[in-house]
Amino acid sequence: MIEIRLPISETLVDPLEAHFCEQVRCGWGIQRNGVSDDFFLFGYFDDEAQALEAWKTLRALFGELPETPPLTQLDDRDWKEAYKAHLKPWDSRGLHWVPVWMKDEYVVPAGEIRFLFDAGLAFGTGDHPTTRLCAGRLLDWRDAHGKTALQTARVIDAGCGSGILAISAALLGFRHVYGFDRDPEAVRVSRDNARFNGLNDGDICFEDGGLEAGLKDRKADILLCNIQADVLCLYADTLLGALNPGATLALSGILANEQENVRAFFEPPVKARFPHARIDGRVMGEWSDLAIFV
Repeated sequence: MIEIRLPISETLVDPLEAHFCEQVRCGWGIQRNGVSDDFFLFGYFDDEAQALEAWKTLRALFGELPETPPLTQLDDRDWKEAYKAHLKPWDSRGLHWVPVWMKDEYVVPAGEIRFLFDAGLAFGTGDHPTTRLCAGRLLDWRDAHGKTALQTARVIDAGCGSGILAISAALLGFRHVYGFDRDPEAVRVSRDNARFNGLNDGDICFEDGGLEAGLKDRKADILLCNIQADVLCLYADTLLGALNPGATLALSGILANEQENVRAFFEPPVKARFPHARIDGRVMGEWSDLAIFV
């Protein structure tokens, strides 16, 4: 395993993260341990040739990066420890996302729910602010409507990645959960993660497909779409057309400095379809979301 790790300027953080969110599978990430610490760009690759090719591709887009990256050879143990350093447990309102290697040491209070994850860097781990923002909207819906409503509400995780949001919904007790992704390998990982958390094929339906195919002839009471701002805007009509009356559309993958532009883009078609709709936005660090309540 080859690691690339180097400090980067704060001005590169937002454009790099936006670029990484566009990738279906991405070995890159950005780390900052504390608010006063430097930002670090990191990536993990199978061998040196793959690492250098990935660096060449990234540097073609971001010329401020140095010509030659620092390469570190990691053995299996080093890699596992480096990977684990990026993932920590987190919880919200009785749902706990726990790295699988911490399952024995992390105690979940009685009556609360544990979600074990270890998706690697390829499809998302649930640790990113955009996922947390979407998960917050899911929990909001549960808290507002009560447990009985979970039996009939339809949840769709559009661009499901590793299935974090769809699986969270099923573990919370939602009975009709559907997730899709345009990458068949992401769908496979999602199904594996669901089974790993004790869910059966009948608890969640995962399928291959992009936004148009995935939402065709489907309606949601909660539509979770953690993708990226330009794609959200491109498919605004498709997303709005997949909502039941009274539904919530949670849009994430939006940089904080993009939130107002995305809101301005969505407001006209939202008001045209749903005159009484309400739009609410939240910010978490450099990232944000928009929730549309129709």
